[in-house]
Amino acid sequence: MEWHRRKDLEGGKELGVWLCRDETGTVTEELYVESHEYRGGDFDTYTATPTGEWTHLGSFKTSTEAFAAARSHIDSTSGSLITES
Repeated sequence: MEWHRRKDLEGGKELGVWLCRDETGTVTEELYVESHEYRGGDFDTYTATPTGEWTHLGSFKTSTEAFAAARSHIDSTSGSLITES
């Protein structure tokens, strides 16, 4: 499995979006870092599956902490992070 960052899906409150794809290219999990600053809130990190299951990984005071939680989640899976060139 490979995690791919999708900067083309980012914008607005979506600060980070990664898709985890299996060997056939099927998306098995999505990972998001989201900002709620526009409404006076913090930053959230969560995952979603194609079947609609959402898992909230945490709320954080800074985007740095939220991105660290996202990286920690990626590292906890059997997938590898692919860096785009």
